[in-house]
Amino acid sequence: MPRRFLKRRTLVIAAITVALSIGIVFASVPYLPHSIAPHGSIRVPVSHSVSGGNQTYPGFFALSLPGISNSESFALGVTVTGGIASFCVIQESTYQNWVSSYSATRDPGNTFPASACILQEQTTQSVLSFLPTTSGTWDVAALNTSVQPITVLFSPA
Repeated sequence: MPRRFLKRRTLVIAAITVALSIGIVFASVPYLPHSIAPHGSIRVPVSHSVSGGNQTYPGFFALSLPGISNSESFALGVTVTGGIASFCVIQESTYQNWVSSYSATRDPGNTFPASACILQEQTTQSVLSFLPTTSGTWDVAALNTSVQPITVLFSPA
């Protein structure tokens, strides 16, 4: 009889130990670093030509990224052919206001709202990674201040 009791007690202790171990693992998952969490990106590559320009009147194009959550990091690759581009991640409403005003007036005083960019980078090839400050539609604007037209390829990261 004492042998059966010992066997049963050992099984109960083993079961409790396994249950506690599993509980600790599941309880610690929310505390894992966020850097291993996946990020959002575009699904298919998008290529677009950007006309030439200059410092006062840059050529421009923006890739619209609708429905981005402010709790999710976002990344996309950019590759420029034929020159270099300045990239800016900006809220769509701010970008569209600038485009409307810029296209209507061509006023050299109506400069690009660079202070509204949450990420700025001048490059020929890079991965742009950012965390939106609010949920909604964001634009990745490519500005070309060279007289030569360029082609920008946006790709999944």
